[in-house]
Amino acid sequence: MNDADYNVDVLLIVEADIATTQLTEQLLSECSSLSVRYKKVYLTELDEQVLSSNALPLFVRTADPVAISWMQCLRRSNIPYFYYIDDNFWLIEGDTALAKYYQHPIIRRSLKFAVEKANVVITNSVALREFILPKNRNTVLLPAFFDFSLLRSDDIEATSEYRIGFAGSPSRDADLEVLKDVIPYFLAKRSDVVFEFVGCLPKWLEQCSRVRFFGHMSSYAEYIAFQEQRGWKIGLAPLGDKTSNRYKTNNKYREYSAFRCAGIYTDSESYIDSVVDGVTGLLINDNVAECWIAAIERYLDDDQQRLAIADRAYNDVHSRFDIVVVATQWATLFQQGARLLSNSKTLPIHSSLWDKFVRSLTHYWLLVEISMYEGGIKLTLSRALKKIFRVFTPNKKR
Repeated sequence: MNDADYNVDVLLIVEADIATTQLTEQLLSECSSLSVRYKKVYLTELDEQVLSSNALPLFVRTADPVAISWMQCLRRSNIPYFYYIDDNFWLIEGDTALAKYYQHPIIRRSLKFAVEKANVVITNSVALREFILPKNRNTVLLPAFFDFSLLRSDDIEATSEYRIGFAGSPSRDADLEVLKDVIPYFLAKRSDVVFEFVGCLPKWLEQCSRVRFFGHMSSYAEYIAFQEQRGWKIGLAPLGDKTSNRYKTNNKYREYSAFRCAGIYTDSESYIDSVVDGVTGLLINDNVAECWIAAIERYLDDDQQRLAIADRAYNDVHSRFDIVVVATQWATLFQQGARLLSNSKTLPIHSSLWDKFVRSLTHYWLLVEISMYEGGIKLTLSRALKKIFRVFTPNKKR
């Protein structure tokens, strides 16, 4: 029997509905036509019954000690699990709450177990796969994707503005430092140029009529619709030289190209295998302001070239990263996982009272430490009271 003959049930295990979770759900939904079904459960909903459903567990970028406790139960019961990770959490630097979280000894131990004991680790980056391979030889590289069905080209706003944009999380602030002299240069030189930022506005930049900021959007579909509607002509993708940036995916290339937005990218591991300089985008070899100014001017001075690059990039992403194309590769791996699960001599899952106590203790201890770092006793008490309040109120849809 071939792997493709298997009907696959995947148990998608997540901490929250972050962008990575929503993207994974999109992919699994697309896999439904390839005999792959899925059920999403939150980490807080896991129990012995859920994990005994004869579905292949897929943990998404979690290093929470609660998840690790359940992974240990799976190992004891000889039930395989897959682990998906899309960033290098070992090398996150700085003193932000996110960095402190992943630098915490509990999280480091949890991440180590999650990766080393997984039957398969899934990554989207060549560099990240190479980093993880010494920890787990069953680390595979699967392409990331873009869901073109989310696009509504008739909703693009008609405007005389020449919009240049960037989209990313607040953690990308340092990467935008290279634009500190770039943006004022074009605001002074071109009255039609407008800079727009989604999710992250540099600390050194103030909003005005031609510098706009739009906050984080929790729904990925809404974010795509919004960004497409803005009709950016140029998309910026600077990456600083910090080590963790080497392991990021080509996310900006896929999104900008899908919007037919001509991109400018730092020449880094994230883009060298995707972007062909002068063909599907512009690559910045020397990540300094002068080079960014030259690249933007190249687009501004030659609109025909900009449109040609945007069209070629769109066609490239559609042929290589369309969710329909990528889903077949992911489905093949899940079918192999179904064979592995069916051939395993599994045992009933059992989690003792002591396991549950340790799981809860480490989880809440960690939450307290992070809250104390972020905002001291006031924030910690506030979060504790909110959690207690939720216990005594009816459950609401997430």
